[in-house]
Amino acid sequence: MTVKPIPDNDHVARYCKPSAVDEHGMPTAAAFQRRVEESHLSVNWLEHGGTRNLVEAVHRAQEGFLRRRYRLRPNGRFAILNVGLAKEAVLQAFGHSLKVEHMPLDDDPAHAGIHGYPREHELVVAAELKALLTRQTVHPAVP
Repeated sequence: MTVKPIPDNDHVARYCKPSAVDEHGMPTAAAFQRRVEESHLSVNWLEHGGTRNLVEAVHRAQEGFLRRRYRLRPNGRFAILNVGLAKEAVLQAFGHSLKVEHMPLDDDPAHAGIHGYPREHELVVAAELKALLTRQTVHPAVP
């Protein structure tokens, strides 16, 4: 797997399962926490493949999940993060720089990962990423 940094002007999307979405349809910080066995937070690089239209890119991410037989739930959400803003927010919060890198998989060429922070900062990073979300950057998971 060839890993390369994603440009700061680009965006990544995180699928947020319904249990990590509040009653107002907004993802909680729990949506941005890695599982114990994960080395990175899995996301999809929205501009991968050349599109600059984020709505179209979210639809492609949805199709990719469905193609891989992942179950997207009606109350789930896709949260979009600007790479540069995410890196800056975490840097300002505790002086640690995130890495946001393209990490393609055979069945997911747009797969990417957010990593480069220690486990003890997991909650701070998750809270900072959640704080970047607005109604415009959160999309229904089911097309």
